[in-house]
Amino acid sequence: MKARFLVPVLASLVLAACGSGSTPSEIEGKWGADCSSPFVSFSGNTIHVYPDDADYAIKSAKLDGANFTVSYDSKTGPVTETYVHENDTLRLAKGSYGGMEAVWHKQPMSKCP
Repeated sequence: MKARFLVPVLASLVLAACGSGSTPSEIEGKWGADCSSPFVSFSGNTIHVYPDDADYAIKSAKLDGANFTVSYDSKTGPVTETYVHENDTLRLAKGSYGGMEAVWHKQPMSKCP
């Protein structure tokens, strides 16, 4: 009886520690250094990447202090990106794209209307 109770409880704790596929409210919205040409938007469990002109299902999303880490599968493979959220801006800092690591020096983005 205890095992039936503990397994679901432990599984939910592990999933909570890993983050969920839902975007935190402070990150929700459309972001761009120039709002006439946005870069990315987050809505619930979906990320829209404007350069790809594609929506992807978010596998995990976690805001830890100023770091927002999101994982999803793109057309070219698995992606994990870390953004820095500070002073009402969002800046892409680093990512893993199909196993290739990249460090970015992107201009901070503002939330677009």
